[in-house]
Amino acid sequence: MRDEPSHEDHLYQGHEVIYFEEQFIEFIRKRGVGAKDRVTSSLDSYVSYLNSVSGLLAEDITPATLRSEQDITDIANKIGSQRASKTVQNYCSAMRQYVAFVEEKRL
Repeated sequence: MRDEPSHEDHLYQGHEVIYFEEQFIEFIRKRGVGAKDRVTSSLDSYVSYLNSVSGLLAEDITPATLRSEQDITDIANKIGSQRASKTVQNYCSAMRQYVAFVEEKRL
């Protein structure tokens, strides 16, 4: 296992970065996320939510920064006053998927 992801492992959108983004997308696709979408892609929404969290925190989303339910709670508390409650709930859903990804892949 590498300590530092390669450029291919994450996508830069401005200064928001999700480590292992492509692998994360494949992980949630295999879990059925977006399988029944007709208009908006849930896969794209989850990536967008994580990018928003990254931007609000001014931190990358990495296995080190987002690996547990406690991390989700801490992040939600940090950004809760910056976004509507429903939006933060959506962010938490995406973060839970990322935590599940990190746990399953043992990153």
